[in-house]
Amino acid sequence: MTWIIIIVCFLFVFFLYGYLSHFHLVTKNYEIDTEGRTGEHTIAVLADLHNCHHGKNNEKLLNRIRESGADTILIPGDMVVKHCYTKDKKVQEVLSLLRTLCRKYAVYYSPGNHEIRMADYENYKNELEHVGVRYAENRELFFADAGIRIYGLDLPLEWYREYRPLTVSQLGIFLNKTRADQRKHFTILLAHDPRHFEAYTTWGADLTVCGHVHGGILRLPLIGGVLSPYLRLFPKYDAGMYEKDGKRMIVSRGLGSHHVKFRWFNPPELVIIRLR
Repeated sequence: MTWIIIIVCFLFVFFLYGYLSHFHLVTKNYEIDTEGRTGEHTIAVLADLHNCHHGKNNEKLLNRIRESGADTILIPGDMVVKHCYTKDKKVQEVLSLLRTLCRKYAVYYSPGNHEIRMADYENYKNELEHVGVRYAENRELFFADAGIRIYGLDLPLEWYREYRPLTVSQLGIFLNKTRADQRKHFTILLAHDPRHFEAYTTWGADLTVCGHVHGGILRLPLIGGVLSPYLRLFPKYDAGMYEKDGKRMIVSRGLGSHHVKFRWFNPPELVIIRLR
């Protein structure tokens, strides 16, 4: 009987900790040398908010962004939750956050697998444009006076439902650009799913910004994330910075959750990238 009580208490504390961690926002900083191709810029990355919030009217999140000295916002998808409507209260809260950000920052946003499954996706995109967001669905945007090209990747839903390695030629077709021009510009790719890192770098992205994996939900010391959104154990690209041939990918642990409202040893994070 004593052991049963101990196990029940342990499970209660374990799940309570996982739930409360969902509200403990942290900031993760990265510095990247662009080898003189850009000036100095500070970028805040907002990924996988999933209709959640940090403080009333997201004031906690907004304060963290202000404190970082950011001049640009990058969003690699999943700010909302699938099948919701633009008129829903939580989606309106997301739009309110974006409206506030657009008053001070340039905001670049590419879709994740949840945006493209919204019940009224076209209406949501219209609202994003109305509040001032630069929305990139498989197209190129120019970061004015910065020497930076930003591309937003919009993968069809079947690429999320069934994993298939993305080739460089397929990526070029999606983005309408065979290869990134690296001679003149530093190239940033917003790509929700990090599993295609090799294709992103070979295509020519100097920096790829991703989310999607939520840090693996549960993180273990020396091991990292345990579970991917596809219920696969120990995803290869779960969180942090990865490098190949001098090019980098940063994977955010995300700002929120949807189906599983637990984050064990894996608090939500605001990613700050400083280009030097």
